[in-house]
Amino acid sequence: MKKPKNNDDKKSSLVYFARYSGLAFEMLGIIALGTWGGFKLDERFSGDFPLWTLLLSLVSVFVALYLVLKDLLRNGTKPK
Repeated sequence: MKKPKNNDDKKSSLVYFARYSGLAFEMLGIIALGTWGGFKLDERFSGDFPLWTLLLSLVSVFVALYLVLKDLLRNGTKPK
């Protein structure tokens, strides 16, 4: 039979969930802001190819990955 989880295990699971869902929303915000900024620059300096949208969306993806990986490597897998 399985042993029931105690309150410490449940609390630890909740801390992990909150931490990683926060990182996901941080990534989403960074990528959305970069893509929106590129779109607005393409509207202002119109051209045939959406160069700013492409560049800023890729840069924002790399920035988001860098920040998440930095946080994961700094804190390891232990909850704060």
